[in-house]
Amino acid sequence: MTGRRSVIGFSLLCALIACAFFAQSASAVPAKNTTAFTCVKTPMPGTGDFQDAHCDKPAPLGGNFAHETLAPGIKTKVTVSNESTQNETKEASPAVLKGTVAGAKLEITCKTVSGEATQENEEVEAKKHRVRTIGAPKLTSCTVTKPALGCKVKEPITLEVEAEGVEELGAGKNEMGIEFRPSAGETFAEFTIEGCALAGTFKITGTAIATGTPAPTEKHGGATKRFTSAMTKETLKLAGNPAEFESAITVRMAGGGNPISFTTVT
Repeated sequence: MTGRRSVIGFSLLCALIACAFFAQSASAVPAKNTTAFTCVKTPMPGTGDFQDAHCDKPAPLGGNFAHETLAPGIKTKVTVSNESTQNETKEASPAVLKGTVAGAKLEITCKTVSGEATQENEEVEAKKHRVRTIGAPKLTSCTVTKPALGCKVKEPITLEVEAEGVEELGAGKNEMGIEFRPSAGETFAEFTIEGCALAGTFKITGTAIATGTPAPTEKHGGATKRFTSAMTKETLKLAGNPAEFESAITVRMAGGGNPISFTTVT
Protein backbone atom coordinates (compact mmCIF):
# COMPACT_ATOMS: atom_id res chain seq x y z
CA MET A 1 0.00 0.00 0.00
CA THR A 2 2.80 2.34 0.89
CA GLY A 3 4.53 1.55 -2.38
CA ARG A 4 1.35 2.34 -4.31
CA ARG A 5 0.96 5.64 -2.50
CA SER A 6 4.57 6.48 -3.32
CA VAL A 7 4.01 5.77 -7.02
CA ILE A 8 0.81 7.86 -7.06
CA GLY A 9 2.56 10.65 -5.18
CA PHE A 10 5.50 10.59 -7.59
CA SER A 11 3.16 10.60 -10.60
CA LEU A 12 1.28 13.57 -9.18
CA LEU A 13 4.54 15.41 -8.57
CA CYS A 14 5.64 14.76 -12.16
CA ALA A 15 2.29 16.03 -13.43
CA LEU A 16 2.58 19.21 -11.38
CA ILE A 17 6.13 19.80 -12.64
CA ALA A 18 4.98 19.24 -16.23
CA CYS A 19 2.07 21.66 -15.77
CA ALA A 20 4.43 24.27 -14.34
CA PHE A 21 6.84 23.83 -17.25
CA PHE A 22 4.19 24.15 -19.95
CA ALA A 23 2.59 27.13 -18.21
CA GLN A 24 6.00 28.79 -18.18
CA SER A 25 6.58 27.99 -21.84
CA ALA A 26 3.34 29.68 -22.86
CA SER A 27 3.58 32.76 -20.64
CA ALA A 28 4.94 35.93 -22.16
CA VAL A 29 5.26 39.65 -21.57
CA PRO A 30 5.32 42.40 -24.20
CA ALA A 31 8.88 42.89 -25.42
CA LYS A 32 10.52 46.18 -24.53
CA ASN A 33 13.12 46.10 -27.25
CA THR A 34 11.95 44.17 -30.34
CA THR A 35 12.58 45.87 -33.68
CA ALA A 36 11.74 44.86 -37.26
CA PHE A 37 14.43 44.94 -39.93
CA THR A 38 14.45 43.98 -43.60
CA CYS A 39 16.89 41.31 -44.70
CA VAL A 40 18.89 42.64 -47.66
CA LYS A 41 21.72 41.43 -49.86
CA THR A 42 24.99 43.21 -49.11
CA PRO A 43 26.77 45.20 -51.87
CA MET A 44 30.02 43.39 -51.13
CA PRO A 45 30.08 39.56 -50.75
CA GLY A 46 31.12 38.31 -47.32
CA THR A 47 30.35 41.54 -45.46
CA GLY A 48 26.97 40.54 -44.00
CA ASP A 49 25.98 38.78 -40.80
CA PHE A 50 23.80 36.09 -42.38
CA GLN A 51 24.06 33.31 -44.96
CA ASP A 52 20.52 33.35 -46.35
CA ALA A 53 17.91 35.74 -47.74
CA HIS A 54 15.66 35.28 -44.68
CA CYS A 55 18.46 36.21 -42.24
CA ASP A 56 17.79 32.94 -40.43
CA LYS A 57 21.31 31.51 -40.54
CA PRO A 58 24.17 33.47 -38.92
CA ALA A 59 27.45 33.79 -40.79
CA PRO A 60 30.22 34.29 -38.17
CA LEU A 61 32.86 34.54 -40.89
CA GLY A 62 30.86 36.88 -43.09
CA GLY A 63 27.79 36.31 -45.25
CA ASN A 64 25.97 37.93 -48.14
CA PHE A 65 22.91 39.21 -46.26
CA ALA A 66 22.38 41.75 -43.49
CA HIS A 67 19.71 43.65 -41.56
CA GLU A 68 18.55 47.06 -42.75
CA THR A 69 16.72 49.24 -40.26
CA LEU A 70 13.06 50.12 -40.75
CA ALA A 71 12.52 53.67 -39.52
CA PRO A 72 10.30 53.95 -36.42
CA GLY A 73 6.87 55.56 -36.57
CA ILE A 74 6.19 54.63 -40.19
CA LYS A 75 3.39 52.21 -41.08
CA THR A 76 4.72 49.74 -43.63
CA LYS A 77 2.61 47.50 -45.86
CA VAL A 78 3.74 43.89 -45.60
CA THR A 79 2.60 40.49 -46.82
CA VAL A 80 2.30 37.23 -44.90
CA SER A 81 2.84 33.91 -46.65
CA ASN A 82 3.69 30.30 -45.93
CA GLU A 83 5.59 29.93 -49.21
CA SER A 84 9.37 29.54 -49.26
CA THR A 85 9.58 28.66 -45.57
CA GLN A 86 11.04 25.17 -45.97
CA ASN A 87 14.69 25.03 -47.05
CA GLU A 88 14.30 28.34 -48.90
CA THR A 89 12.34 26.61 -51.69
CA LYS A 90 8.88 27.28 -53.04
CA GLU A 91 7.61 24.46 -50.86
CA ALA A 92 5.04 25.78 -48.39
CA SER A 93 4.50 24.87 -44.76
CA PRO A 94 0.83 23.84 -44.50
CA ALA A 95 -1.27 25.33 -41.72
CA VAL A 96 -2.79 22.66 -39.48
CA LEU A 97 -5.51 23.40 -36.92
CA LYS A 98 -6.37 20.70 -34.37
CA GLY A 99 -9.03 20.71 -31.69
CA THR A 100 -12.14 19.07 -30.27
CA VAL A 101 -15.72 19.90 -31.26
CA ALA A 102 -18.72 18.23 -29.60
CA GLY A 103 -16.41 15.56 -28.20
CA ALA A 104 -14.96 14.68 -31.63
CA LYS A 105 -11.43 15.34 -32.87
CA LEU A 106 -11.30 17.95 -35.63
CA GLU A 107 -8.27 18.57 -37.82
CA ILE A 108 -8.11 21.00 -40.73
CA THR A 109 -5.11 21.27 -43.06
CA CYS A 110 -4.76 24.34 -45.32
CA LYS A 111 -2.12 24.47 -48.03
CA THR A 112 -2.02 28.25 -48.34
CA VAL A 113 -1.57 31.11 -45.88
CA SER A 114 -1.57 34.56 -47.47
CA GLY A 115 -2.58 38.12 -46.80
CA GLU A 116 -1.60 41.73 -46.27
CA ALA A 117 -0.91 43.62 -43.08
CA THR A 118 0.37 46.91 -41.71
CA GLN A 119 3.49 46.88 -39.58
CA GLU A 120 5.16 49.61 -37.53
CA ASN A 121 8.27 49.97 -35.42
CA GLU A 122 7.19 51.93 -32.36
CA GLU A 123 9.74 53.71 -30.20
CA VAL A 124 7.97 53.83 -26.86
CA GLU A 125 10.84 55.73 -25.26
CA ALA A 126 14.63 55.85 -25.50
CA LYS A 127 16.04 52.31 -25.93
CA LYS A 128 12.58 50.78 -25.79
CA HIS A 129 11.17 49.48 -29.05
CA ARG A 130 8.25 47.29 -30.07
CA VAL A 131 6.78 45.99 -33.31
CA ARG A 132 3.06 45.93 -33.97
CA THR A 133 1.39 44.30 -36.96
CA ILE A 134 -2.32 44.29 -37.85
CA GLY A 135 -3.73 42.20 -40.69
CA ALA A 136 -6.16 39.57 -41.89
CA PRO A 137 -4.31 36.59 -43.42
CA LYS A 138 -6.45 33.95 -45.09
CA LEU A 139 -6.23 30.15 -45.00
CA THR A 140 -7.26 28.51 -48.29
CA SER A 141 -7.06 25.14 -50.08
CA CYS A 142 -8.31 23.56 -46.85
CA THR A 143 -9.22 19.93 -46.20
CA VAL A 144 -10.90 18.43 -43.14
CA THR A 145 -8.61 15.48 -42.40
CA LYS A 146 -10.36 14.47 -39.15
CA PRO A 147 -13.01 13.19 -39.13
CA ALA A 148 -12.77 12.02 -42.75
CA LEU A 149 -16.53 11.53 -43.14
CA GLY A 150 -17.50 14.02 -45.82
CA CYS A 151 -16.77 17.11 -43.74
CA LYS A 152 -15.88 20.24 -45.70
CA VAL A 153 -14.87 23.67 -44.47
CA LYS A 154 -16.04 26.92 -46.06
CA GLU A 155 -13.21 29.05 -47.42
CA PRO A 156 -11.44 31.26 -46.83
CA ILE A 157 -10.81 31.06 -43.09
CA THR A 158 -9.89 34.67 -42.30
CA LEU A 159 -7.80 35.42 -39.22
CA GLU A 160 -8.29 38.93 -37.84
CA VAL A 161 -5.02 39.36 -35.96
CA GLU A 162 -2.73 41.79 -34.23
CA ALA A 163 0.86 40.74 -33.59
CA GLU A 164 3.40 42.09 -31.12
CA GLY A 165 6.86 41.05 -29.98
CA VAL A 166 6.98 39.18 -26.66
CA GLU A 167 9.79 37.88 -24.47
CA GLU A 168 10.55 35.90 -21.30
CA LEU A 169 9.31 32.71 -22.98
CA GLY A 170 10.35 29.16 -22.14
CA ALA A 171 11.45 27.48 -18.93
CA GLY A 172 14.48 29.78 -18.74
CA LYS A 173 12.43 32.89 -19.60
CA ASN A 174 15.12 33.74 -22.15
CA GLU A 175 13.24 33.24 -25.42
CA MET A 176 11.53 35.75 -27.68
CA GLY A 177 8.68 35.44 -30.15
CA ILE A 178 5.70 37.10 -31.78
CA GLU A 179 2.31 36.83 -30.10
CA PHE A 180 -0.72 36.75 -32.40
CA ARG A 181 -4.04 37.75 -30.85
CA PRO A 182 -7.46 38.90 -32.12
CA SER A 183 -7.29 42.46 -33.47
CA ALA A 184 -10.69 43.19 -31.91
CA GLY A 185 -12.64 41.37 -29.25
CA GLU A 186 -11.83 37.76 -28.37
CA THR A 187 -12.30 35.97 -31.70
CA PHE A 188 -9.49 35.17 -34.14
CA ALA A 189 -11.82 33.67 -36.71
CA GLU A 190 -15.10 31.90 -37.34
CA PHE A 191 -15.37 29.04 -39.78
CA THR A 192 -18.15 26.75 -40.94
CA ILE A 193 -18.07 22.96 -41.30
CA GLU A 194 -20.55 21.40 -43.74
CA GLY A 195 -21.58 17.96 -44.97
CA CYS A 196 -21.17 15.86 -41.83
CA ALA A 197 -22.32 15.32 -38.26
CA LEU A 198 -20.03 18.14 -37.04
CA ALA A 199 -21.74 20.72 -39.25
CA GLY A 200 -21.83 24.14 -37.65
CA THR A 201 -19.98 27.41 -37.18
CA PHE A 202 -17.12 27.53 -34.69
CA LYS A 203 -14.86 30.17 -33.18
CA ILE A 204 -11.09 30.27 -32.72
CA THR A 205 -10.15 32.36 -29.67
CA GLY A 206 -7.16 32.98 -27.41
CA THR A 207 -3.62 33.72 -28.55
CA ALA A 208 -0.81 31.96 -30.44
CA ILE A 209 2.92 32.58 -30.16
CA ALA A 210 5.31 32.01 -33.05
CA THR A 211 9.05 31.77 -32.48
CA GLY A 212 11.80 32.53 -34.97
CA THR A 213 14.69 30.59 -36.36
CA PRO A 214 17.46 29.58 -35.82
CA ALA A 215 16.50 29.59 -32.12
CA PRO A 216 14.15 31.70 -30.00
CA THR A 217 17.01 32.44 -27.59
CA GLU A 218 18.97 34.32 -30.29
CA LYS A 219 18.83 38.11 -30.37
CA HIS A 220 17.67 37.93 -33.99
CA GLY A 221 14.57 36.00 -34.99
CA GLY A 222 14.95 35.66 -38.73
CA ALA A 223 12.12 36.16 -41.21
CA THR A 224 10.66 32.68 -40.70
CA LYS A 225 8.17 32.39 -37.86
CA ARG A 226 7.08 28.94 -36.68
CA PHE A 227 3.93 27.94 -34.82
CA THR A 228 4.12 24.63 -32.96
CA SER A 229 1.56 22.50 -31.16
CA ALA A 230 3.64 22.59 -27.98
CA MET A 231 3.41 26.37 -27.77
CA THR A 232 -0.08 27.07 -29.13
CA LYS A 233 -2.01 24.41 -27.21
CA GLU A 234 -1.51 26.34 -23.98
CA THR A 235 -3.27 29.51 -25.13
CA LEU A 236 -5.39 28.77 -28.22
CA LYS A 237 -9.03 27.65 -28.12
CA LEU A 238 -11.36 26.05 -30.67
CA ALA A 239 -15.04 26.03 -29.71
CA GLY A 240 -13.91 26.73 -26.14
CA ASN A 241 -11.57 23.70 -26.02
CA PRO A 242 -7.74 23.62 -26.16
CA ALA A 243 -6.51 23.82 -29.75
CA GLU A 244 -3.20 23.50 -31.61
CA PHE A 245 -1.87 25.33 -34.66
CA GLU A 246 1.16 24.39 -36.72
CA SER A 247 2.66 26.32 -39.61
CA ALA A 248 5.52 28.56 -40.70
CA ILE A 249 5.15 32.01 -42.23
CA THR A 250 7.36 34.66 -43.73
CA VAL A 251 6.66 38.39 -43.45
CA ARG A 252 8.07 40.56 -46.23
CA MET A 253 7.71 44.02 -47.67
CA ALA A 254 4.63 44.31 -49.90
CA GLY A 255 5.09 43.85 -53.63
CA GLY A 256 7.50 40.95 -53.34
CA GLY A 257 10.03 42.95 -51.32
CA ASN A 258 12.69 41.82 -48.86
CA PRO A 259 11.81 39.50 -45.98
CA ILE A 260 11.39 41.12 -42.57
CA SER A 261 13.15 39.76 -39.49
CA PHE A 262 12.81 40.64 -35.84
CA THR A 263 15.64 41.38 -33.47
CA THR A 264 16.12 42.24 -29.82
CA VAL A 265 18.16 45.43 -29.50
CA THR A 266 18.66 48.11 -26.83
